[in-house]
This record gives sequence, C-alpha cells and structure tokens, in this order.
Amino acid sequence: MANLAVKVADLDAACAWYRRAGAEVTEPIDWENGRRADVTLGWLRLTLFTKAIYEDAADLPAEGFLHPALFVEDLDAELHGHEVLWGPTVVSGPFGTRRIAFVEAPGAIRLEFMEQLAP
Repeated sequence: MANLAVKVADLDAACAWYRRAGAEVTEPIDWENGRRADVTLGWLRLTLFTKAIYEDAADLPAEGFLHPALFVEDLDAELHGHEVLWGPTVVSGPFGTRRIAFVEAPGAIRLEFMEQLAP
C-alpha cells in the first residue's frame, strides 16, 4: 500500500493538525486540479487533497476518506475484469511518474492502482 487518500476542505489547517500530532508533513503544493500534501505518522502514510483527481467521475463528499492507493507491477493486468471509474493516465509529482487508474470497490469506496514508471 502506498497511502490512504483523504479529502480536506482546509489543507493548511489539516497539515497543521497533523504536525501537532507529531507527523512529518510536506509543504502543500498545487497538483492536478487542486492542492495536496503528504503526511507520515509512524507507519501511516496519508495524502491530503483539496480535490480528488477523479472528482468529476464520482459523487464525493466535501471531506472524508477517498481511497487506498495500491502499487501494482502491471496496471493493465490489474485492471482486467474491473470497471474503470477514471484513467488510466500518467501523472507526475514529488513521488515521480506513475500510471494510475481508479475502480469502484464494495462499500462505496474506490481503489487506486498505480504503476511506478520513474522515480
């Protein structure tokens, strides 16, 4: 597992909260269609977003849990048999370059599958 994605309305306030809780938090950056920051609290890795990259393809709350992000070796093979909600597409950021896609999962959640293309 790479991280858990969480949508927050106030990214700066959320970053401050996690810092007070003892987490390592990256400085927020503009990314894709919103802003993001990464949080490491012990073994837990969260990515905080102001807007999900797939926001236009799913009915999402204003805040809350978005999805777990899972590394895969072969994105096309992983997507076989799933109905893809969004993607696949290539994205880049402080994490390098990845090819990602999202699928709907039971329990009204989404899963992100991502294939690392470059560091």
